[in-house]
Amino acid sequence: MTGTFAGLVRRYGVPFLPWYLVGMVAIVATNWLSVEIPLVVAGGIDGLQAGDRGAAWTAAWEVGAMGAFVLVVRTASRLLFFTPGRLVEARVQHDMFASLLRQGPSFFARLPAGDLSSRMTSDVQNVRLLFGFAALGVVNTVIAVLLTSIQMIRVSPVIALTAGIPLVLAFLGTSVAAGRLRTLTREVQVQLSLLSDRALASFQGSATLRAFGAEDAVAERFETHNQDASHAMIRRATNRTWVGPLLALAAGIDVYLALRLGGPAVVRGEMSVGDVVAFTSLVGYLAGPLRAFTFTLLVVRMGQGSVDRVLEVLYAVPERTDLPDPRPAPVSAPALRVRGLGLSLGESRVLDGIDVDVPAGAVLGVFGPTGSGKTTLVRTLLRLHDPPEGTILVDGVDLRDIDLLAWRRVATLVPQRAFLFSQSLLDNIGLGDLSEADVLALCERTQLGPDLNALPEGLHTVVGEAGLTLSGGQRQRVALARGLARPSVLLVLDDVLSAVDATTEAALVAELSRSPTRPTTVIVSNRLSALEHADVVIVLEQGRCVDRGTHAELVAREGPYRLAWLAQTGAAA
Repeated sequence: MTGTFAGLVRRYGVPFLPWYLVGMVAIVATNWLSVEIPLVVAGGIDGLQAGDRGAAWTAAWEVGAMGAFVLVVRTASRLLFFTPGRLVEARVQHDMFASLLRQGPSFFARLPAGDLSSRMTSDVQNVRLLFGFAALGVVNTVIAVLLTSIQMIRVSPVIALTAGIPLVLAFLGTSVAAGRLRTLTREVQVQLSLLSDRALASFQGSATLRAFGAEDAVAERFETHNQDASHAMIRRATNRTWVGPLLALAAGIDVYLALRLGGPAVVRGEMSVGDVVAFTSLVGYLAGPLRAFTFTLLVVRMGQGSVDRVLEVLYAVPERTDLPDPRPAPVSAPALRVRGLGLSLGESRVLDGIDVDVPAGAVLGVFGPTGSGKTTLVRTLLRLHDPPEGTILVDGVDLRDIDLLAWRRVATLVPQRAFLFSQSLLDNIGLGDLSEADVLALCERTQLGPDLNALPEGLHTVVGEAGLTLSGGQRQRVALARGLARPSVLLVLDDVLSAVDATTEAALVAELSRSPTRPTTVIVSNRLSALEHADVVIVLEQGRCVDRGTHAELVAREGPYRLAWLAQTGAAA
């Protein structure tokens, strides 16, 4: 993470500097009018005492006009400060999401979905409060204290200095208490992230939990996280609760001092009754901004705790190498050459010395037991993992030299466990870009036609979260249809036929094989019938390529591929 709070302000706050400057003018006008009103009232009271009713009426009209104008400029100041806060919130969330799209698998292994959800909601909301409410509170308090102090000194310097002592002490106490709030807020955010992640995992795995009768155990663990989050929020609320009354108490003491010192001064003729009324009114007015500033301090501390979490996502460095002038992505099915491909994830060596050539438009089959590196290999071909330099060539060009975003636009991955949105089949396959007729054609290609007739609303059937209402085979075929919906030069099928029956699998493989504009295709499968039409098949074990050849060649000679074929076809018996 390279971002700082100052950098965050420069990036998102400085563009709204004109808004803040005009808002400051409105705040100055608001506070100037607010501290002038008590003096006008004092003049009216003194006029009444002197028997000048005209002066009292004049003061009343002035107070009414000034109050109306205060309403206008106060509303304007709020709009001019709160609007940038909302816009900053939207831009930060947009940029955080863009940053997430650039990250690799290890980033999401370190920051689970629930934690990211918390950062992009509650943490970003705290950042919005920093740029809106907190900015307004700081500016308003500084100007209010400055103007009110000037007016109080004009009325009575002695009383003003005496009344300032309780306010200063209360402010210092508030600042000390607010210092602990940042730690408490970060603790709350961490607990909420854990709670969100636990809830999200439980929702996504609800079918499995019900199948194994694990509801009670999951509910117990959820309650543990819930209690931890609750206790953290109570500790933060406790810190905030006892801080709030300090300034209110100080304001009450100041009113007492104004009356205690001002009353004898009136008797001695050193002050008028209007001066005492004005002073107490100014003290009451000053207590408002100071009380608001207490909450502003709390918001600042909460925002500081959230800023670090936002910056960790916003300025996360992608685990990839991007050239300043990358090569364009291929526009037709490319030839792939893999030479000495090795890859380590953490301390584990997951790929070691992979060599294979795939002609343009050919089909590469990948076979191997669980944990042999099949998925890692195809993820590396798509640069979800960055390969070592010179180990993967696309039409003779190093994969690392190709524009990554352009490469991903022309390469398609259909994973074994594809995520389906809680939308209709039409939206899940077409993603809003294809007509219903085009989606129906894709369903026919992926053998989904008969299934549509059995669904209550056909293509418009809502499939539920993660495709809950569909079978495993149906989910895989929907994902395959979605993968075929976009034109691509490289198609990677990562064990997408594992849940379909043999007849459907044969029809799907035949459909993929006879496409006239077939992309270069990589099929990962442990069902060898899916690899029969592959131009070349590699066999992986513990990250190494232990055999290669066509399906017929591998079946004909001894090795793990032949053993798997005999076991799957029953020929061994």
